[in-house]
Amino acid sequence: MRKLFIILLITFINHRAKSQIASIFSDEFSDSSKTHFGITGDYDFNSNALTNSLLAKFYLGGYIDTDLKNSVLNRLKNENRLGGNIDYGAYASVKMKSFLGSKFISLFFSARDRTHLDAQFSKDLYTVGFYGNSQYAGKTADFNNFNLNLIHYQQLQIGIFSTKLDSAAHWGIGISFLKGQQYLSVAAKKAELFTSSDGQYIDFNTQLSAAQSDPAHTGIGALNGYGSSLDIYFEAPFQTRFGNSKFRVSVSDIGFIRFNKQTMTLQQDSLFHFTGIKVNSILDIQNSALGSTSKDSVINAIAPYKKQAVSVTLPAVLNLSLETQFNKHFHLIEGVRYVYSGNYTLLAYLKGNFYLNPKFMLSASFGYGGYGGFNYGLGLSARLGKGMAVYAGCSNIEGYIAPKKTSGQGAFVTLVKNF
Repeated sequence: MRKLFIILLITFINHRAKSQIASIFSDEFSDSSKTHFGITGDYDFNSNALTNSLLAKFYLGGYIDTDLKNSVLNRLKNENRLGGNIDYGAYASVKMKSFLGSKFISLFFSARDRTHLDAQFSKDLYTVGFYGNSQYAGKTADFNNFNLNLIHYQQLQIGIFSTKLDSAAHWGIGISFLKGQQYLSVAAKKAELFTSSDGQYIDFNTQLSAAQSDPAHTGIGALNGYGSSLDIYFEAPFQTRFGNSKFRVSVSDIGFIRFNKQTMTLQQDSLFHFTGIKVNSILDIQNSALGSTSKDSVINAIAPYKKQAVSVTLPAVLNLSLETQFNKHFHLIEGVRYVYSGNYTLLAYLKGNFYLNPKFMLSASFGYGGYGGFNYGLGLSARLGKGMAVYAGCSNIEGYIAPKKTSGQGAFVTLVKNF
């Protein structure tokens, strides 16, 4: 039983969405009126409970000692969350001479590989997974409201945006074709494990639904589904007594992917009673223990799967920000970010851009929320000459400084060539 729950945790920890249009309007490379090409990549992972040190053991291997397990146990709440993203690809924008009578419109394209993961789990699930169920003798371990979502897909996007950066509003819209590579979802409204006081039997009471895309095809070439999505961006400049300001809003990943008929699904509402296995002879332990019962038949008895097509809504991302250019050396951004249907709490953040000279800029950010708690970031942008620019940094730098006490980490890099 202990191994079963450790496998569940490893499953979602070892599988790892940001506004696509907004990257074209980033303050680090504000001259969006030019034609340019960029390659970009970023990853982030955070949790309000699981530490970086614990997660590193799963990725790199190693012994998880009692002190490490206990350090996480002391951080757990009744409901805990984790989530992360990996996003990399390339994009290009081309300023058009005229579009519907306007001279201030650019066309852009992007191609990306994207993975999103989020989960919610109880303190009891972690405790049983890492310490076993002996301490729950005569009690019920509460795994209720457990859910896990993993989606991996490729994105081809085309869109237009305005490039007039004066008193006029600034906008963009992008439409994407999506190829579904992999999907996994588990939602347990009820999941309760009762262990008898003498340890002779367990009862597992479940009410859950689950879906998994075709397990026989999981590679980059797998076409397990297809769909579409929409990104929208808008900014409005205005004047304040502090300086030039603007309000920005973007909503990305408004869409879905329909996974094909090879997707395995289940709906389960039952009580599983397990009293152990009988061993007649240690010399014939496999046949005596299992008899005519196979692993697959046990799984089918508890959770019988059927194959059918499934439509999956993407975790849409909302970004709101208020920005002010106080002077030529300092730019302040105040914002909030929210992910719908992603076990996400509202993230509020502050970001300051410090322009050292026309070619170099440092940025520092501070926030609270999302999948973790407090988070801190640092970034650096540089114009390298001949139209080249780079922006790189860490979105959760605390994860690299104090991995035993922190839960988040992330990094990003963008390389742009202006023409």
